[in-house]
Amino acid sequence: MGSPSILSRLPVLRLLLPLVVGILLFRFMPFMWLAVALVVISIFVLIFLVVLNKSPEAALKLRGFHIVPFSLFMVAIGWFAAYIATPPELNLNEVNGKAVLARVEAIDFHEKSMEMQVKLLKLDEGEAALKKSHIILSTKGCDYELAPGDLIAFKLNIQLIRNLGNPDEMDYASYLLYKGIRYRQHTKLESVVKTGTSPTLMTRATNLRKTLEHKILDSSLAPETQSMLIAVLLGNDDFISPETREHFSVVGVAHVLAISGLHVAIITLLIWFLLFPLDYIRAKKLRLVLTLLLLIGYDILTGMSPSVVRATVMIAFVFMSILFYRKSTPLNSVAAAALVILVFSPGSLYSVGFQLSFITVAALIIFYQTFEIKYPTNRLLKYIYSLFLTSLIAMLSSIILTAYYFNTLSIMTVLANFIILPVFPIFMILGAVALLLLTMGGSIGWLNSALDWMTKFINGSVNWLSIWSFGHSDVYVTWVAVVVYYAILIMVVIWLYSRNIRWLMAAGLVLIIGLAHDIVVDVTTPRQGMVIFNSYNSTPVLYHNHGKALLWVPDVENDFDVDAFKRQHKAFLAYYRIDSLMLVDSTMCSIDGAMVNHPYAMLQDKKILSVGKGRWKNYEPAYSSEVKFDILLVTKQYHSTIARARELFDVKTIILSGDIYDDNIPALEQECQELKVPYYSIKSSGAFISHD
Repeated sequence: MGSPSILSRLPVLRLLLPLVVGILLFRFMPFMWLAVALVVISIFVLIFLVVLNKSPEAALKLRGFHIVPFSLFMVAIGWFAAYIATPPELNLNEVNGKAVLARVEAIDFHEKSMEMQVKLLKLDEGEAALKKSHIILSTKGCDYELAPGDLIAFKLNIQLIRNLGNPDEMDYASYLLYKGIRYRQHTKLESVVKTGTSPTLMTRATNLRKTLEHKILDSSLAPETQSMLIAVLLGNDDFISPETREHFSVVGVAHVLAISGLHVAIITLLIWFLLFPLDYIRAKKLRLVLTLLLLIGYDILTGMSPSVVRATVMIAFVFMSILFYRKSTPLNSVAAAALVILVFSPGSLYSVGFQLSFITVAALIIFYQTFEIKYPTNRLLKYIYSLFLTSLIAMLSSIILTAYYFNTLSIMTVLANFIILPVFPIFMILGAVALLLLTMGGSIGWLNSALDWMTKFINGSVNWLSIWSFGHSDVYVTWVAVVVYYAILIMVVIWLYSRNIRWLMAAGLVLIIGLAHDIVVDVTTPRQGMVIFNSYNSTPVLYHNHGKALLWVPDVENDFDVDAFKRQHKAFLAYYRIDSLMLVDSTMCSIDGAMVNHPYAMLQDKKILSVGKGRWKNYEPAYSSEVKFDILLVTKQYHSTIARARELFDVKTIILSGDIYDDNIPALEQECQELKVPYYSIKSSGAFISHD
């Protein structure tokens, strides 16, 4: 008899794979008849197989076909799970303008504003369905007495969340949609009224997390240590500075700042150790159960991220195998964890954290189960070798996805893990002890000093590694490259295991196909062009020419944060291979094919005039009408009319910047239409892009 198939050895895959297919089908075919048809077909196929299954011989022949109706049914389950998790589309004409009661699920305070995730509960009037409707509600000004679980009332004026329309930007609208949020609203602070409180388990956990965060922030720990502890223990990396986050990403150890399987394993060991007295009363099973229950509580406290849930489910499988004397298969546990997450949160399938977490863990399990590793006899050398090998496999399995999502390729990951990981478990354990002491109102001086020293060591090591330019680079990776990479990786692993040269030849063929695709993309990519980006608080205008770029921000000028712009548009800069970016200051700036002398610019042979903040009002019609402008760029500081601008300047096209206040845009658009002037509204249509 042949060896059992992978589906026989990993039975959970029979559930997981068709479930994933169903979730993907819903994204491309969100039609109710499809799921119903799949259920009906699965029932008919099952009945057909039962009718034919009249003898042992027939049963043997048809045994392999019983998976068909079962798989079709699981595809339908995946489709229904995605449908149920998708927030409903509301009739905006029906609900806007009406008072609504909502519950605050999460809240973030900023310097002069706050942003809340709220769940709409009911309208004061009307029968509009609000079931499962969550929105992002932002206000100008802060009410620090509001907390998750509070009930608030306000008038609805929601808008569909849309992407900014900038080239190569993150699909933020889809990201929020997979998290159950379709709409957002910005309103005045005084229009939001607290009416009571109705806490849930998750809002109580959020408030507890906020309380613990304040305990850490009020401690004598260094600010860098505080932000690190909040990130690795409580799952909130908002206090990590953008520069620190960028350094960790560049070095390839950004996973350290986000709670993952490593963090859960450390917390599990800590809980297990603290419950050691139960062994003295022969209550090992109780120790297992309590450890698992406390770990689930920790998951809820930190927000139930996919990587944390995955690690917890795997640990639960191991614990249950001990409790019920059953053998636990690691890959089966990984598949079961994915199944649990996707049934209750189908949108996690598109989450980068979910993908990186499961691919990395599965790769490590497959590698160590497939190949026999010969370790050195010396314990220290064995530990070093094991750490190096684990880091290498984790890097190879995730490097292409990291490059695809974060546009950063780093070969320093192995070295960074080698330096940081020996210290990190100690840092987490001591940090957990310090947090426990802080909740009881105490602290230990030497403990805080040790944590501060370890934070300096970790951050210093990451900063030192990040300065080596050869170790990382900004890249643009297509989905085709991701598929090609994993296809090659799988074929190489099979070749190493089977030594069948055909697999190596197939990998080479796939590599050639991938290289051909990259050449086509490179040849067809324009090397010169102009983009006026859509932004809420500025109007970045970028002209690039064969790797060099000039950035003009007419309504911000010298105060513009160039580093933040580079981080936000890293994919765009990598795609066009822009490695030199010059910000226009108050003086004249120019590169080949472009020149800027605010408020004028010559970009891509187009004469541009920016009206808003600047000196444009000082020019008389007799002088300015001598120059014909291709583009009149209107920014938020523009307090005049289109007619007045046309009196002063002869322009072909009006471009309304994305930072113009919403209340002003309709009037400007209507005036352009009345004057029959060609115009382009960036806020409604996305970035203005012009490439040769």
